[in-house]
Amino acid sequence: MILFLMLACHSDGPSKRVASVSDEPVTPVTPPEPSVPEVEETEVGEGEVAPTPAIHARQLKRMSVPQIRDAMEQISGGVRWGDEDESDWDVYSGTLGVADYQLRVENDRSPSVMFQKFLDDAATSTCLAWLQATGSSFHTIDDPSSMERDDVRSNIVSLRWQIQGKQRDASARIIDDYEQLFVRSYERTESLDYSWQTVCVAMFTHPDFFMY
Repeated sequence: MILFLMLACHSDGPSKRVASVSDEPVTPVTPPEPSVPEVEETEVGEGEVAPTPAIHARQLKRMSVPQIRDAMEQISGGVRWGDEDESDWDVYSGTLGVADYQLRVENDRSPSVMFQKFLDDAATSTCLAWLQATGSSFHTIDDPSSMERDDVRSNIVSLRWQIQGKQRDASARIIDDYEQLFVRSYERTESLDYSWQTVCVAMFTHPDFFMY
């Protein structure tokens, strides 16, 4: 027993195992290439493609300058944009793309920015003169100064029929827009003439007037 204890005291304890690192380089492992599945050729067969139905519709186009000039004068009861001798539509016809068959052989019928500018000028002048003319057909209500909603909407419906040729439909949504335009214009200016002129210009410059 004593001998056993003496041997235990002089022992270095349990031996420790030290991991050794090899000096040889490690070869990287290349992953295997993915296999591409084989696609077999199979005959699907032939099928019929449904033909696309042709849409037969006329594309809208802008009225010519003479057409717009004559239409505005007829609607307003003979009011001419410009002086009494010549319409400004004729004065600016070259700028508006009317063919002179020297420099231009085709009429420009596009609703360009230049056309919109001249149309706005013509409508502003024509509407005010039409509104203030004696015996004018601008108002179809008994009292042109009436601010009653029914009278205002009734006159708007009549103006739309005269200018744009639309049926007299007081329930159309655009009538609400024209009515709101009238009210907003009157709130800012307190002028009936200016308010009705604004509505009139809006109708003349709308595509429902100059496109067909």
